[in-house]
Amino acid sequence: MAFDLTPTTAAPDAAELMGRLKRVRARMAEQNLDCYVVYDPVNVFYMTNFFNYVHERPFILVIEMEGLPKFLVPKLEIPHVQSRIKCELELVAYFEYPAPAGKNWYDYFAGLFQSDVRVGVEPAMTLEIYDKTPGNKIKTDIIDEVRFIKTPFEVGRYAHACQVLGLGFNKLMEICKPGTMLFELYGDASKEMMAKAVLEIPEINPLATRVAAIAQPPSISHDPHNFSNLFQQMEEGGPHVTILAGQVDGCGVELERTFFLGSVPEDAKKPFEVMMTARSMTYDRLKPGTNMGAIDKEVNDYFRKAGFEENLLHRTGHGMGITGHEGPFLAEGYDRQLEAGMMVSVEPGIYFKGLGGFRHSDTVLITDDGYAGLTDAPDSLE
Repeated sequence: MAFDLTPTTAAPDAAELMGRLKRVRARMAEQNLDCYVVYDPVNVFYMTNFFNYVHERPFILVIEMEGLPKFLVPKLEIPHVQSRIKCELELVAYFEYPAPAGKNWYDYFAGLFQSDVRVGVEPAMTLEIYDKTPGNKIKTDIIDEVRFIKTPFEVGRYAHACQVLGLGFNKLMEICKPGTMLFELYGDASKEMMAKAVLEIPEINPLATRVAAIAQPPSISHDPHNFSNLFQQMEEGGPHVTILAGQVDGCGVELERTFFLGSVPEDAKKPFEVMMTARSMTYDRLKPGTNMGAIDKEVNDYFRKAGFEENLLHRTGHGMGITGHEGPFLAEGYDRQLEAGMMVSVEPGIYFKGLGGFRHSDTVLITDDGYAGLTDAPDSLE
């Protein structure tokens, strides 16, 4: 498969969505399923281009082996659905929930199935919907698996999303100095990214768009997800760690860097060098056919040999997609091979309380003979 990395902002067309449906049905046939029930809003978005927050009124897509998929939706949302979908669907409306007996969403839902069917259901489905689903239910992540392999169209969309992050990174570096507060970084850089996304995607779905640009000072960067104090200030030296991540109209990507302000503390040089070597090891192994669990094990073994076993907190990488944090995984125990079209983060890291965290992260596409980086930012100590 040839991949063109030219950014695009177009919405998926009917042909793109039909291709996804065909791949889902092929997996349904392999598992001898009569239909597949889709509840996860992310998977509904992938199949239809419609995204919404789901509360007590569910949206449920039922895919059979033939015919139009059936989409059970609240009557309230019919115009919204019709304005967003890019494929043919049979819309099945219910009025409200709760409703009088015989008129609840699950009464209409039950009527979408023939008797004695083999029904595929997502493991993430709520128990309420699971209990209301008829037939012989088989838990299977069919759409999640199909999403692992990006189409040429999707690659162009993700390339654009990475450009958005690149703009935010440059803005963050421009304004970051000792004394700058986290909320200042977030406000200025995130606003710039959102402006680019909205201006370049006129029909952007705000419910499938969120971007953030933040940085941790060395006093807290050993704790990768700690942003509890928006008034914390950037400091002289480092390591600071940036996190630029989010969804751009349903394309989740990330870009992270370890950086220093003014000077590099002497005791930070070796951990930075070790992190960079682990990063290089990872890139050397990125090609179709390489076992993802083995990559993480080799990287972790290198960290352990360097004396940093206690400073490991996470795997080498994870899949990138609609959510920006999903399968497949560069993780020990994950026995699966890389395939062309997969998109992963590369982010081996080590963390030291009292010193800080050391992690770069990039969004990377697996190609036919190796990889292509979609994010671009300086990565050397200099």
